[in-house]
Amino acid sequence: MMLSRRNLIQLAGATVFPASALRLYAAGDFWNTKDPDNWTKDEIAKLLKRSPWAKEMTGERTIGSNKSSSSHPNIGMPRTTRKRSPIDNPNTTTRTPPRTETYKGTVVWESAKVIRDADKTPLPEGFETQYVLSVIGIPLAKTSSRSAMGAVRQVTFLTVRGKDPLEAMTVRQNSSNGAIYYAGFSREALTIDRDDKEVVFATAMGKVHFRVKFSPKEMIYRGELAV
Repeated sequence: MMLSRRNLIQLAGATVFPASALRLYAAGDFWNTKDPDNWTKDEIAKLLKRSPWAKEMTGERTIGSNKSSSSHPNIGMPRTTRKRSPIDNPNTTTRTPPRTETYKGTVVWESAKVIRDADKTPLPEGFETQYVLSVIGIPLAKTSSRSAMGAVRQVTFLTVRGKDPLEAMTVRQNSSNGAIYYAGFSREALTIDRDDKEVVFATAMGKVHFRVKFSPKEMIYRGELAV
């Protein structure tokens, strides 16, 4: 694609889709009626932002301590060495209200054939035989080091309702395409059928936890389940 993945996601966010585009997805949607070579940029953007294979992901965390620094000269000294002075006044300590940070991103089911037909590029090396989902727009780790990716992998799961969660096999960051995080899961360890009620992708960024639900019955591409 001429546009980067991040630019297409932004295009989808800026596009005003008609009300009919927000209905339950059906066999008449463009990905089932038009050849991929004829998909427009807006249609591709829709696939990558708001479709059965692309979901918005949000999370929040509260930042800020209850107490801020006091102006007393002994502040910062180890608690065991500080002695209360007659002039100490607990009222000199002020309180800072906590603030909430909100994170918003997109999860895309990258290994689905419909997404590959839209993207027209191969999956990253090593992911070809796995379920692959990407996280775009949320900095899951401070660096792309092996240890940082390993930490993200250990908190990244795929769960089919009624079955045990499956931990990701591999997590990798691709900075060349707008800092996308790819998570791969073993197809042999988890079977997904079109009759399954729900598939949940879960991950975390520190203490911020994210969950996104996918519906297999909606993820039908040209008559086949596309995962």
